[in-house]
Amino acid sequence: MTQSKELADTRMSADRAKEVLTEAGMGLFDLDLRTGDSNVNKSWKTMLGLPADAVISPQDELMARLHPDDVKAVHAADSALFAGEAERSKTTFRLRHEEGHWVWVQSDAGVTGRDNDGKPTGLAGIHIDVSDRVEEDKAKDEFVAMISHELRTPLTSVLGALKMVNSGKIGELPGPVSNLLQLAQRNSNRLLHMVNELLDFKSLESGALSYDIGTLDAREVSADATLSMQGYLQDGQSIRQILPDGDAPLWIEADVNRLHQILSNLLSNAAKFSPSESEIEIGLAIEEGQVRYTVRDHGPGVPEELQGRMFTRFAQAKSGEKQKFKSTGLGLSICKQMTEGMGGEIGYFNNDDGGATFWVGFPLLKDKASA
Repeated sequence: MTQSKELADTRMSADRAKEVLTEAGMGLFDLDLRTGDSNVNKSWKTMLGLPADAVISPQDELMARLHPDDVKAVHAADSALFAGEAERSKTTFRLRHEEGHWVWVQSDAGVTGRDNDGKPTGLAGIHIDVSDRVEEDKAKDEFVAMISHELRTPLTSVLGALKMVNSGKIGELPGPVSNLLQLAQRNSNRLLHMVNELLDFKSLESGALSYDIGTLDAREVSADATLSMQGYLQDGQSIRQILPDGDAPLWIEADVNRLHQILSNLLSNAAKFSPSESEIEIGLAIEEGQVRYTVRDHGPGVPEELQGRMFTRFAQAKSGEKQKFKSTGLGLSICKQMTEGMGGEIGYFNNDDGGATFWVGFPLLKDKASA
């Protein structure tokens, strides 16, 4: 009797939970993977502009309304779930509304049972209309891109003028004035760097970032990157190059501008996290068939809370020493995507004697003609 009551209570709780989710406008579905039979609640139907009491075959409706560009992602998520490679199938896709427009749907589904061979027998989950959120995110992204474009041109002009004045080509400046202008140049550099990060982030997200791959001498790239960093250094900081013996070219294939951008990001991070009067090192070595750049700083090192996710978007320490240094949180993620987009690898490690070392590697070409 007690067992029957517990079962009845469980069913009542499940039914009440479904009612609450339905009242909240969330679409519930379940699918028998053996027969193909499926069921949905009324919110699932009204989300697509169908009458709440419409008699439909939900799985057929789903596949007929699914946007062609989203089919591959949905199938991949479900396949990973069925194979046991993921605990849940989570995707966001578009379904055609009865009135013809597209509804953005966030899906979260799980397997409800498996047979003796481990093959899934059922699937159930929730579909939520997130169209408003997607449109808001799109509007914000377009706004950020517009503002970034509008900022880059005047910033570039201001920075060019500051570099000209600080170079001494138009005359010597009094010490205090020179110091202030050097500070203005460093901060203008940092601001332009942040604007460029936002633009690159949007290009990477949209798949619009392209690469002009060519054969490069890694030694020359290292020298150019070191020279271009002078405006980013804090008072008393310096950069030391550690190069392999000899002067024979070390050929790699990469986009020279993107590679400069990656090294500049790593070097500016090293300058930001290192104290004044410190020496930042950029090294170049051949390891396991790769030409590997290393950038070593003398800062606090990568905190434990960021281990394993340094190259994810918006990864920033929430506590400790690194919390003092604010940034977009996009730089290292952009570096990773650019490096891998050119066929390279990127990583980091904390040094035994303090600080961190970030590295970027590309396959070594035996000679230029082999490219």
